[in-house]
Amino acid sequence: LPWTGARSERIPAAMKSMVWRALANGLAMVVLTLTAISALPAWPLDGARILFGGLAADREWRVYKTNPDGAWYEELAGHGGRAAYPAWSNDGRTIALAYGLAGRPTHIYLMGAAGDNLRRISDDSSSDWRPTWSPRNDGVAFQSDGGGRFKGVYATSLNGGGDTRLTDPDTHCFWPSWSPTGDAIAYASDGDGREPTDIHIMDGDGIHLAQLTDRPASDTMPSWHPHGTAVVFASDWHIHTMHVDGSGERRLTMHPMGGWEPRWSPDGTRILFASRRDGVAGLFTMDLDGRFVQRVTDERFTQFRGSSWYDPDHPRSVSPVGRHATTWGWLKSLGAPVR
Repeated sequence: LPWTGARSERIPAAMKSMVWRALANGLAMVVLTLTAISALPAWPLDGARILFGGLAADREWRVYKTNPDGAWYEELAGHGGRAAYPAWSNDGRTIALAYGLAGRPTHIYLMGAAGDNLRRISDDSSSDWRPTWSPRNDGVAFQSDGGGRFKGVYATSLNGGGDTRLTDPDTHCFWPSWSPTGDAIAYASDGDGREPTDIHIMDGDGIHLAQLTDRPASDTMPSWHPHGTAVVFASDWHIHTMHVDGSGERRLTMHPMGGWEPRWSPDGTRILFASRRDGVAGLFTMDLDGRFVQRVTDERFTQFRGSSWYDPDHPRSVSPVGRHATTWGWLKSLGAPVR
């Protein structure tokens, strides 16, 4: 330092004190900066990402983002009110979700992948839930109370035009899931509310095409395989899969606590689902044999409403080219009224 040794007596004491204070303040700023950097979230900017609607200790429903290992969490849609049932768009750039202020109905909103630019797209006055994207990202189907006796599946175009009810106004229809490879939508229905809940298929215009399950069990929450070749669903609170013609059904969860709200991984090799198998609700993944179960969320989350998995290394095709081939082939084999 310039004032050390014999020459230091030439520097006034006041100046020495001022320089030392400046150095001390600079060191403090460096320490604070390094501390802040080390405290920043360690999650990557790319890679597979899972969205879910979760209820934490503050008892507020919010949308969170994590990775398949649950190594980090980021809260999205911190706009106040209730946020749940998030769904990635096919390109991972936009999120559809159910959102509403406390004490008021929820509606379908869109926001950016970082939780920005929140904007409403459904115009119904009743509560709207469980959005699912069209194969070309040009529309969203969702469940709505519809202002009447029966819940129904509606769709709204991102190009405008308002909401359109797709299902019969005299039947309960809910939990829509749009096929990634065709114009078919899987959904659950219990008819007029006095029948068992089964999995059904309709086309994008609401024309009923096929009933995939028919039994006393309650079959709900369908989700299409990313290649459109199978459906995963919950049956009496256990996770099942089946081919898209209703054949080849398999029960995957053998744990007594079962599971609900299943969703495929983007590559179709694992299934994301909710369960209380550890005594508290959590999100888990498992392979297609129901084994190698891995917990994703930790104990801070106690309830879940909806989840969605996106991986840029396994994007879902949004091209209209050839998108009818797989779906229409098996529907014709069922004798469905394909137009």
